[in-house]
Amino acid sequence: MTRALAAGSLSILLLQGVSAAPTREPAIDTFALTATHRNFDNYYPTYLANGYWSMASSLLGTAATPAQMIGVMDYTANDVSRPAAIPSWNEIDYSDGAEWLNAGPVSTQSHTGYTQTLDMRGGLLRTRYRWRSAAHVTDVSVTSFVSQNAPHLAAVSLKLIPRFSGPIRLRFTLRSPPAPQRLPLAEMSAEQFNAAAAANNNPDLAAGGNRNAIWYSGETAITRMGSDVTANTLWIEGKALGGRTLELGAAVALPKELEARRTTASQSGNAVVLEVSGRVRRGHFYRFTKYIAASAEGWELGGDHGAGARNAAAAVRARGDGLASLQAAHEAAWRTLWRRDILVGGNPELQRTIHSDLFYLLENSAPDTSWPASACGFSSNYFGHVFWDNDLWVYPALLLLHPQRARSLIAFRQRTLPQALARATSHGFAGAMYPWEADPGNGDDVTPRFAVENADREIHVNGAVALAQWQYYLASGDRTWLRDRAFPVIKAVADFWVSRATHNSAAQRFELLDVTSPEEDYTHVNNEIYTNVVAQRSLKAAIAAATVLGVSPDIRWHDLASGLYLPTVGVDGNYFDFDPTTAHDKTTSWMATSVPMLSIPALDFDSDPDTRQGLLRHSLDAITPIRGRANQMVLVMLAIQAADAGDARYFSDFIGGRGGASDPFLKQPFNVRSETPQNDSIYLLASSGGFIQGFLFGLSGLRIEEQGLVARFPASLPQRLTYLKLRHIAFRGRTVDVMISRQPSGRVVRKVTGRIDNG
Repeated sequence: MTRALAAGSLSILLLQGVSAAPTREPAIDTFALTATHRNFDNYYPTYLANGYWSMASSLLGTAATPAQMIGVMDYTANDVSRPAAIPSWNEIDYSDGAEWLNAGPVSTQSHTGYTQTLDMRGGLLRTRYRWRSAAHVTDVSVTSFVSQNAPHLAAVSLKLIPRFSGPIRLRFTLRSPPAPQRLPLAEMSAEQFNAAAAANNNPDLAAGGNRNAIWYSGETAITRMGSDVTANTLWIEGKALGGRTLELGAAVALPKELEARRTTASQSGNAVVLEVSGRVRRGHFYRFTKYIAASAEGWELGGDHGAGARNAAAAVRARGDGLASLQAAHEAAWRTLWRRDILVGGNPELQRTIHSDLFYLLENSAPDTSWPASACGFSSNYFGHVFWDNDLWVYPALLLLHPQRARSLIAFRQRTLPQALARATSHGFAGAMYPWEADPGNGDDVTPRFAVENADREIHVNGAVALAQWQYYLASGDRTWLRDRAFPVIKAVADFWVSRATHNSAAQRFELLDVTSPEEDYTHVNNEIYTNVVAQRSLKAAIAAATVLGVSPDIRWHDLASGLYLPTVGVDGNYFDFDPTTAHDKTTSWMATSVPMLSIPALDFDSDPDTRQGLLRHSLDAITPIRGRANQMVLVMLAIQAADAGDARYFSDFIGGRGGASDPFLKQPFNVRSETPQNDSIYLLASSGGFIQGFLFGLSGLRIEEQGLVARFPASLPQRLTYLKLRHIAFRGRTVDVMISRQPSGRVVRKVTGRIDNG
């Protein structure tokens, strides 16, 4: 039985009165992740981003690193579309007269007192160390950020304290990386792909292994560049191959204390460089700041200059305002975002992990756009393509905390509805058939040929798309948005299901045949349970949406939703993933079973307690043999499944409840998530989103339904946690706090402050 959270159904209490609230701050800063010299040999970079563009980190904080812009894709014939590497914009190199900082190796002998801290509260990356070259010693500190307040702007500020007197040089560059070594992935079948891996003895290409060799960035062709030594500016223009144009401009602020200062400029085929020389005094402080402005086709800067010069002018204006002003506004914007938060007591490392996952989700979204979340964010992993991750993994994690950003993610599906309609037609179906891998720029199906089984048969993506649209309406109550934006998508998906289903007259039921399961080792199965359930739920959403809008639902939606076969329990009482005529017997899987996917909160799968327990036992039995190499997506949903079944012990096990370095999915030092403990497919946003959903919906027991924010399942807490607080969640125009705490008796209670309008 469900209960809406309103004044008449749950007590509305002040959180100050909850005895389990913390009495002091945790001993560690749960908004800081720090690298030290111990990470020199095993460093997984983080990145800074604001939903539009990015910068990857480097050990020293001064080297040129990969950068991307949302929707700027390389479309090269014979290859798949992939994020184009825009010119690296963050590089500042320093010579003490003997060596160049970025050219030498990094070691504990040459770089002492090293720390690099990702300050998630303020969106800053700070790097500090003492550099000992062959001749001199310099104290170095670097602060970098991509502005959250002014999306076109970023800054890198280098502070030097030389422990010598003499000449120095610095180089400020905008540099395009070299062209990638390509593979014809648009043409290679799975057999050809694996054969090429074997022939080249390349384990990175082998099926099931790391695939760094195919995750290369696309290319940007440089069209123009320039500089002005008087104004200390430089700019560069380019075009992603077959894609969008883009521009970068930089303005450099030099310290007045630098003696005998001289500036020169140069350019080559792929870089423009501003070089500064001068003399320094021992122990004096010198700050060099590089202000950067970026824009792209469809995301332009205003102004009267040409494109590159326009960006340089914007960087000059930022320089005029000063670093303190730009950084303060940026940090203030991040602090505003953190007013909405998820807090846990009793485990500060887990708290820091929650903050790192929220940080990466926030970096990959922006309000009031139609840009989606790519599978691995601002990286080239999974080619920057858009999967169901966007709709049922990342989006729900933001919906109650940052609804404007969540809305942007699913606006992508509205923008690309024409492509989905055309794709359905080309496959012989009605309605919309959304791609398994969609290009974030144009919405086309860009699945590599070697994954064609997924492209044509992993049709559960359509249910994810429709349910995400419906969930936003349920959380916002915005009927105008539902009518104008969402309903065309929801209706088109429902029409697709009607045309895709088959009626089994002998069994008097509808079926979905020849599909690929989310457990992707099973590519030609009938009546896969998750696919059938998500189809049924999206059909019911279409019926409900039509009713809200006063539109008559298609009678075929009713017939299919009520008659679709849901293979939950076999005649012998066993649970299974799909039609029992197909054996569930593969041992090489990294997902084991799709049954935990029934616990995806947006699915709101309704079952009795005995069925939930049975499905949990099925999932546990399936996952045990592959636990050490499993994809984390299935584990985080299994954690929610366990919470729904009332067993918080398994929640801690499968959610990585220890947090921090002990979690094999968190690559150090910046908690970037990998797909499995073994592979290097990192920055996986689906796992971050699923992890956050475990707290928002799993432990809380909350679900978003037509009658309101509903307490569908009892709240639960693992023994290691003393409380869970959902701070300032947004629902239908109201803000509410939810506190889950353990009473002295051991009973877990859920208390709410504020009122939720369930009307």
